[in-house]
Amino acid sequence: MSEEDSGNHSETSGPFIAYFLKKLGCDIDLYDEDPILSPVDIDRYRSTIASGLYVFYMKSSTGSSKRYPIYVGVTGRSFYQRFYEHATKDTGQIMKVLDGQFPKNVEGFELYIWTLNTTFIIAKYLESVLLEVWDFPLNKSENGTERIDLDTSTQRPPEDDKADFNISWQNYFKEIQSINTDYED
Repeated sequence: MSEEDSGNHSETSGPFIAYFLKKLGCDIDLYDEDPILSPVDIDRYRSTIASGLYVFYMKSSTGSSKRYPIYVGVTGRSFYQRFYEHATKDTGQIMKVLDGQFPKNVEGFELYIWTLNTTFIIAKYLESVLLEVWDFPLNKSENGTERIDLDTSTQRPPEDDKADFNISWQNYFKEIQSINTDYED
């Protein structure tokens, strides 16, 4: 896979996505050494009644600092309820990883989850911004297709993604402002 092909792959922007979530209050190190290896591992979220934004990511080993985001989602229900569905339904993203349907090009990578407790509307907005900027391999409805390979070609420094991210963020604000302006006419 060439650098040009992977330009907007979420996996190459793991450092910036982690930075962004951390700035929003996500504890990016929580469970960073506790991979999801089976549906039973979802139980650690059982006592969590919180809802909001979540990002599934992969690492080559528990101690690795390279995080490859593969899916972003939102839930108005508890994280546990949503993750349980992802882990037990055939179409669930966690199930796809546990069953070996993803990734097809590398072996031994483990699945982890970042969560950001927030309101549903804010979570939906943040999800939209992330999906506007990056192609997450398992976000089929937003990206048009699912990718079967994990892009481990490179990870860009966070500052390299900042300009692209700022443009998308500004575009959302302009779009909201234009709707407000159009309505006033």
